[in-house]
Amino acid sequence: MVDTKKEHIQALILLPTRELALQTSAVFRALGKYMKVEVMVSTGGTSLRNDIYRLQKIVHILVGTPGRILDLAQNKKVADLSDCEMFILDEADKLLSVDFQPIIERILN
Repeated sequence: MVDTKKEHIQALILLPTRELALQTSAVFRALGKYMKVEVMVSTGGTSLRNDIYRLQKIVHILVGTPGRILDLAQNKKVADLSDCEMFILDEADKLLSVDFQPIIERILN
């Protein structure tokens, strides 16, 4: 469902933990390698500067944790999600809990 001719983020996959985000992005990278799909993972505890630099290049699928994605999209304004067509919540029950719900709603807005 990702069109590699488009040069913007088309899918956002949110996960509650860094470990899950890394595992998921590894699977997407392995699958996308043959289809030329550019996948990026962004989680807390990693270099924000590297994430900002990477977002200046083509990213089709963005995988990450809610706090970091919100920071990149809303605070730093480097992750443009305005044309993102797919929004996937892995472990939705946890991501829609009281702890994460306000962040998820801000990302959706």
